[in-house]
Amino acid sequence: MKKIILFGDSILAGFKDGIPTDAITSALQKRFPQFKILNHSVPGATSQEGLDFLDLRVKPPYDLVVLGLGTNDASVKLGLSAGQYAKNLQDIVDHIGRDKIILMGPSYTNWKVALDQAWPRTLQFELVAKECARRNKLPFLDLAGLLQKRPFPNELLQADGIHLNDDGNKILIDNLANLIEQKL
Repeated sequence: MKKIILFGDSILAGFKDGIPTDAITSALQKRFPQFKILNHSVPGATSQEGLDFLDLRVKPPYDLVVLGLGTNDASVKLGLSAGQYAKNLQDIVDHIGRDKIILMGPSYTNWKVALDQAWPRTLQFELVAKECARRNKLPFLDLAGLLQKRPFPNELLQADGIHLNDDGNKILIDNLANLIEQKL
């Protein structure tokens, strides 16, 4: 059976009420029953930790990897520089292979609630991820951009101002499923 691996942070892990859930995994499994969907996302992970644990979390064989790191990288307290984020993304892409990746940019956050999530940093990291996708000709899910197109994007977040609620997860799932269909 073919495999799709989800490899990201708490956003891709379907984090809800303080714990990872199977919300993203099970929704994608229903849409793609011919594939085995494995979620190897790690809440709190940055791209540096993703790179450090890549060989443990993303083991061949796989047909597709959804790479969703960046929200924690953009954090003021935990975050990395935009340059380090760019390097880490490229190193991960080079390791996995361009033909097997869908890249997801960082998520929109409510910086008025999540005080360590400054919108200029999120925008900067979103642009870094877009550029990585463009240079490598990767399908790209601009999650922050998609959520910001909604009239009230804060209503797509949980009370912590970072993690997606059910409506936000639906947007992520629908758009990710479209990219998976196009890629496969």
